[in-house]
Amino acid sequence: MLLVIDNGSTTLPELEAALRKLKVNYNIIRYDQLIQLDNYKGVILTGRSTASNEINRANIKVIRQATHQRKPLLGICYGAEILALAYGGALKRLREKFQGYNTIYVKKINPLTENRRKLEVFESHSFNISRLPPAFESLASSNQCENEIIAHCELDLYGLQFHPECSGDDGLRILANFVKLMK
Repeated sequence: MLLVIDNGSTTLPELEAALRKLKVNYNIIRYDQLIQLDNYKGVILTGRSTASNEINRANIKVIRQATHQRKPLLGICYGAEILALAYGGALKRLREKFQGYNTIYVKKINPLTENRRKLEVFESHSFNISRLPPAFESLASSNQCENEIIAHCELDLYGLQFHPECSGDDGLRILANFVKLMK
């Protein structure tokens, strides 16, 4: 079963619809509830609509649990940003919020995008991951962001600067490929 951590994302209904379409067995828990990963095979950290230190602390605890238990984790938008911060990366505030469809270019073949080199995705964010943590690599970039998809070099920890749940077939394929990582 997949655990979705709801960080107050406005796109949670779209994520739920995508998971139902993929026939994924999932459970949603709000960030402020007691979260134990023992009974789950993977975790998704959603985006968020409001900045909060409480949300940050809760997500960092989940990231630490997933790392310790070697569970696949996918951070979406804010989820990717907090993943980078938790491991020592850095963010940069954009001059203005970027929202809309964007083309991203895959730099390295990986389990999420398979052999695809170009994807059309939906983005809605005010920050970019500006410096990767030491144990991470950038798998895809765009004209807007150097680190559109990030991955831990040894663990199944991934971050997407964009929203796969709003990105049509390309996003659905990424979510399906993440689910395949859950053993």
